[in-house]
Order: sequence, then structure tokens, then C-alpha cells
Amino acid sequence: MERHFAGEVRAASGEWRRHGTVLIPSLGGMMLVSVHGYSLGVMMGPLEQEFGWSRAEISGGNMIIAFVTLLLSPWVGAAIDRLGPRRVAIVGVMAYAVLLSWFATVTGEISSWWLRWGVMGFATTIIMPTVWTAAINSRFVVNRGKALAIVLLGTGMSATFVPALTNTLIDHLGWRATYLALAAIFGGIELLLVLAFFFGAGENRAERSSPERTAPAAGMTAREGFRSPVFRKLALGVFVFGVTCLALTVNAVPVLEARGLDRGAAAAIAGLLGIGSILGRLGGGFLLDRFDASRVAAISVTAPILSIVLLLALPGSDLAAGAAMLLLGLALGTEVDACSYLSARHFGMRAFGSLFGTINGFVVFGTGIAPVAANYVYDLAGSYDPVLWATIPLCALAALLFLSLGPYPDFTEPKAEPTPAGQKPLVTA
Repeated sequence: MERHFAGEVRAASGEWRRHGTVLIPSLGGMMLVSVHGYSLGVMMGPLEQEFGWSRAEISGGNMIIAFVTLLLSPWVGAAIDRLGPRRVAIVGVMAYAVLLSWFATVTGEISSWWLRWGVMGFATTIIMPTVWTAAINSRFVVNRGKALAIVLLGTGMSATFVPALTNTLIDHLGWRATYLALAAIFGGIELLLVLAFFFGAGENRAERSSPERTAPAAGMTAREGFRSPVFRKLALGVFVFGVTCLALTVNAVPVLEARGLDRGAAAAIAGLLGIGSILGRLGGGFLLDRFDASRVAAISVTAPILSIVLLLALPGSDLAAGAAMLLLGLALGTEVDACSYLSARHFGMRAFGSLFGTINGFVVFGTGIAPVAANYVYDLAGSYDPVLWATIPLCALAALLFLSLGPYPDFTEPKAEPTPAGQKPLVTA
């Protein structure tokens, strides 16, 4: 027992020592891909004031990205499986930074705004969590949950800092120059980090010459995964969750304003989403390495129900709004980690990019269409209350889908080799 425990400790510490640096650009990449989304809620007021567009029209950009991502995610995932995450990440980071700065040139025609979001969809698909988690899942086994938690902290950090930073930059520079500044700050730093530290399994010089590089990864093929009932349940579960809670993060500032808070207070309180997400990811990573990830995910997606109750019961309360955002962030942090973890455990790494990339496409698709629908409801009803009420049963449905996934398959089971008649079959690992 003691010898086995000591072996696990050595294996765990060895993973951090050998592969720890890959966490740095992966964390930065998760921050970068969230910038356009978490800045939009703060940009909505200035854009509405300058151009007279409705909130539904402004948030329509997210829906355009959602459709592009849903279409391209399987192809980008396949490119990651074929080319490795490093090459894909370099192209994606450069494209994202350039296209984010392009928003500064938007004209008064709504088509100009939507065009930029459509093109941005190509870049966001390339640097979605699939590319970063593919590198992490290929590097970490013993500490996979904790490593994913650290990397996916990036979206929580983005939720914490981007709304407040965007608000400050708008006050000093205007919204156009703010887009340029965000692209330079986040895109420039991330490109340097990727070039210096981002390598998936077999992508650095030493591993390219290793015979282990030619060994196929264990797991399902893309065709097997797509036909699996687990894939359908997992994809539907994350889509339902994306339609509900992830959409609220994009609309956090306007939702809080509609509940009686001013824009400055709403932007500051929306930052608690990021703090909650950070706490949820750290706690979630610990739980995923020790408990069934399906149950961890199911519990996390029911937590936002309490957030909705607080917002509906106590309008105008800074304390209630802060608690609601914190709880919502906790749920988001844990659930996104669990989705990547569940994909790796249920499908293996053989076609992880294709399978998780498609599942992540459903997440983005849900996140993209829900803000438009929510803002359309607001434009009609003058309130987000119907959207908040609808979140409760949808969260319960997502929890049931996660609970129905079943046990993890074992991809390391020995397989019998075909042998001539009359001989006993040979069993190989």
C-alpha cells in the first residue's frame, strides 16, 4: 500500500515537473478566447447609444459566431488530431487578435457589425478550449482534473477582469480604441506565450524523434464516438446548459441593470462571475480526480437555480446580485472542466479533438443563440424575468442528462489477437 502510494506521488509530481509550462499559454488562450464575449455586455450601451441598434441586433453577433463554430468545430478538431495543437494555436491566436481589432472600424450599418462577427467565428473556433485541453489531456493523466482546472481558469479570469477593464478603457479611450487595446494586450501576450511554451505530446524536438510518438492514442475513433449514446447525451447536456447559464454570463451586465443596478455597479458585480468560476474550477479539478465526473457535473448545473431565485426575489440588492453571480460562476467553472474531463474519459484521446471539438461547438452554439433570444424577449417584454424563469427547468434537465452517462469505459483492456485454427489465442495488452 505504502509503495503504491509513493508511486502515485512520484507520478503526479513528475507530470507537473515535465509538463507544467504548457499550462501557461493554455491558461492565456482560455482568457483570450473569452475577450470578445465578456467585453460585449459593456460595449452594448455605447453601441446602442451611437448607432441606435437594439440589444437583440447587437448580441446577434454571438449567434453568428455560434453557427460558424457549430459548422467548423468538427473540422478544427480533426485538424488538431492531425497537425497537433501547437500549429493550430499559433494560427488561431494571430487571427483572433487581428479580427478583434477589426471591430474598431465598424460603421453605422448593422451588416458591418454582423460581418465582423461572422469572420471572427473562424478565429474563435480555432482557439476554443479544444486546442488547449487537447494538449493538457495528452500530457496529464494522474493530475488531469487539476491541470484542466488550472487551464480553464482562463475564462474565469477573463470574466473577472475584462468587463471592468473594458469599462475603464471606454471611459478613457472610447469604445473603438478599446477594441484595439484589448487585441494588443491579450493577443500580443498570448502569441509570445504560445511560441515559447505551448507543445502537445510529441510536438517538441525531443519527442518528435521518440518511437513513442508513433504509438496510436487509446480510445474511440471519431465514427465510434459520434455513434455513441454517451456522445449524444453529453452534447445535449452541455447545449442545454449553454442555452441557459452560459448565456447569462454574456448578458450579465444588462441583466443586472434590468434588476435595478447602475452600469458601473453591474460591471463590478459581474466580475464576481470570474471569481466564482476560478473557485469552481479549482474545487472542481480536485473533485474530478476523486469522484465520478458525471455526478460532479450534475450537481454543478443545478447550482444556478439558486442564482435565479436570488435575482427574482431580491431586485436591486447588490448583495443578492453578488451572491447570484458568484454561484453562477461556481457552476460554470466546475461544469466546463467536467465536460472536457468526461470527454477524455468516455472517448479516450484517439479522436479527442474531433469529438470534444464538436461538443464544444454545441456549447458555443447554445451560448450564441441564447443571448439573442434573451434580448429579443427583453425588447418585447421590457424584462429578463421570463428568461430567468425558464432557466430553472432547463438546469434540471441538464443535470439528468449528465447523471445518465454511465461508467467510464476501459481502453486499456487486453485484446485477443487472431490466431490459426487449433491454437489458443494470444492475448496482448
